Amino acid sequence: MPDLVPPMLPAAGELDEATDASRWAVEFAWVGHRCVAYARPGRVRLLSSTARSVTGSFPDLAPLGDQAPGAGMVLDGVVVALDEAGRPSRPSLMRRTATVRPDPKLVEEVPVGYVATDLLWCDGRRTADLPYRDRRRELEELGLGSPILVPPSFSLDEADLVVRTAEQYGLESLHLKRLDVPYQPGRRTRHWLRVPLRRRRQALVCGWVPVSRDGTRSGWPRSGPDRIAAVLLGLPGPDGPEYVGRVGLGASQDREDVAAIVAAPRTDVPPFRVGGADAGRSASTGVPAEIAEQARWLEPGLVALVEHRGRTAAGRLVLPSWLGLVAPDDIEPELESEWPEPVPEPPAEPEAPTAEIEEAPPAPWHGSLSRRLEQHFVYNTLNTIAALVRTDPPRARELLLGFADLSRAADRAGEASIRLDEELAAVRAYLEIEHARFGSRLETSVPDAGDLAGAPVPPLAVLAAVREAVQQWVEPHPEGGSVAVTTGDGECLVTAAVGESGEPVVVLALPLVAGPS
Repeated sequence: MPDLVPPMLPAAGELDEATDASRWAVEFAWVGHRCVAYARPGRVRLLSSTARSVTGSFPDLAPLGDQAPGAGMVLDGVVVALDEAGRPSRPSLMRRTATVRPDPKLVEEVPVGYVATDLLWCDGRRTADLPYRDRRRELEELGLGSPILVPPSFSLDEADLVVRTAEQYGLESLHLKRLDVPYQPGRRTRHWLRVPLRRRRQALVCGWVPVSRDGTRSGWPRSGPDRIAAVLLGLPGPDGPEYVGRVGLGASQDREDVAAIVAAPRTDVPPFRVGGADAGRSASTGVPAEIAEQARWLEPGLVALVEHRGRTAAGRLVLPSWLGLVAPDDIEPELESEWPEPVPEPPAEPEAPTAEIEEAPPAPWHGSLSRRLEQHFVYNTLNTIAALVRTDPPRARELLLGFADLSRAADRAGEASIRLDEELAAVRAYLEIEHARFGSRLETSVPDAGDLAGAPVPPLAVLAAVREAVQQWVEPHPEGGSVAVTTGDGECLVTAAVGESGEPVVVLALPLVAGPS
């Protein structure tokens, strides 16, 4: 097995550069720490892209050696840490890379996994000389499992699906890889392209910040009350506009846009929550106090078109750029409604009684993990999808979109409550994924919420109970089992049973109060 294989490097590119579907694959680009893994039974060595050893930083990746063939393997890939929505997270990973020897508490708080994207050496054979198509097939045939993820690889014909899923999942870019070329160690080549995801969307113009007295703007005076430093953007939320960030107008500001924004009717009432937490709104919807102090707030009416690279876990637009104001006739319907009047914070109410969970042993989604997607579940799901890409592409597409929906649902864990029908939609997406794993061993029933569709429930409360039911009453038993969700008589019940004739056990009994339809 080689001691050092310098990693191949991608070049910047665009989707339209790949024109022959038979010669290109499209894959997700994972945010993480690029590493080449040298694994043999009982031993793992991780080298960064600069050949620096990072093995000690990731002791939880030692199981890579347990899955290596007898003569070892060399994998190219990325070390990732996931956020609560099951998405790759730079801030989480930075907590791990900041220390050479993480303590057990940090390893437990921020687990990492290894996304294997290429196979360079396998069981005494140099696979790097094979075309990527063959290397990829051999990588999938190894049957690697957690903490290793072999992500799905799609044909170029599926590019639209991959782009849509990556946007929903919150990824920043995609990879295009030539299927007919060998691995090229240490070279940056256009046989591997990194394609940034740029989305365009309309957003509410909720205010603007003037150029500061000591600031400058090309072509503008040093200061002035009508000189725009940044526009404050929002998107509709259940309680009014939610702050999604600020955007500059660029060095060559459009004079008509500037004039329209400066002349727009103003208000003294911020449309966003400012600073700390606010009743009924999540922590991600507020505008920082230091920005709010300088802001000129506007009445509703103006809508902007912006380009961005996705959204952060807090809901902010990533690298937004200004494209201009939207003509009134072109404004999307969801952005045309009036903003709700601010309401005073309601008095504190006594806490609602906690729903009892009967005969349910502790499970991974209870306690500190009750509102996050588990790393093992994420990896198992994507490994399942990767396997289905070749055997059942339509099913793989369906599960991929469902997984993205589930990740977005998990991103709402910080909210005070969500509608019951939204929670049940996440439950169905989750169970579709588990059906792919368990097949006929898993029977489920999740009816519509009916008149209780608008009932408020804690985010992921029902999903966590369903997940527990699958883990405790289905997965350990060869004969499988059933999981049912029912609503009615003022409560939501989650029940589970082992086998076809097992007695149902109540996993969750959640009181419901009818909400708006």
